[in-house]
Amino acid sequence: MKKIDVHCHTMKKIDIHCHTTPRKLEDLVVASASLDTIAEKMQEHNIEKTVLLASYFPHKQSGISNYRLYHWIHNRQEFLMFGSLDFEHYFNQGYNELEELAASHALHGIKIYTCYQNIDLQSEKMQRVAQLAEKHTLPLMFHVGYSYSAMRTTGKISIANTITPKDIAEIAQQYPRLPIIIAHMGKPFFDQLIEGVKNTENLYADMSGLIDSKHDRSEIGESLEAIQRFVQECGSKKLLFGSDFPVQTHEDTIYFIENAGLNNEQKKDIYRNNAARLLNI
Repeated sequence: MKKIDVHCHTMKKIDIHCHTTPRKLEDLVVASASLDTIAEKMQEHNIEKTVLLASYFPHKQSGISNYRLYHWIHNRQEFLMFGSLDFEHYFNQGYNELEELAASHALHGIKIYTCYQNIDLQSEKMQRVAQLAEKHTLPLMFHVGYSYSAMRTTGKISIANTITPKDIAEIAQQYPRLPIIIAHMGKPFFDQLIEGVKNTENLYADMSGLIDSKHDRSEIGESLEAIQRFVQECGSKKLLFGSDFPVQTHEDTIYFIENAGLNNEQKKDIYRNNAARLLNI
């Protein structure tokens, strides 16, 4: 790997996609994703804000719930929160939590765990969540593409029904005032991603989790090419810096931006400016 340019450390960054847990991690490149570990990485890499995502994985009966995450971070100014919910089993409870948190200005966005839950994107439930996000000017993020756990345990892309960038582009076109983010650049559906983002003004992508930093070193070159192509075809104002830590390290995430052949203005857009605009920072 090439070295990271020292000048990148002078550029402020916002990590739009990060996870935390107090438990010790296994089979990942890092052993901890505690708040303090993340804060240390933020200081090291000049990351001024990190968006932490409430997570709901019904297939594992696990995750970090909205109020649990809020309790951890509510007095730590470096962290922002995207809420979420379990569409399949506890929709009304989750929706009510999101409504309460949004009304108290505790949320900066909502993430939908498509591919991990069977979610009908044209359902009345999805309409309610989108309208809630629109009412409170909250970006809506969707997991799209690979589930690493599904690939390793079943050989399939998704735990539940597979959602592609084309599906999310249709939602974005239905809610043109609502910023919508496709997580992980929709890997492996890069062609669909580029087509959707080029033709949909309110559709964005984050470059989080393009690799599992422990297991997928061979995919670094492919990920660099995906970022280069995206910026060439969609511009630098549609891509958001995101790590998916602890799956993808901050160092790998920065490496992608620093080695994708981007100029400083493009880097500034991706590292901070785009997220600052969507998050009203």
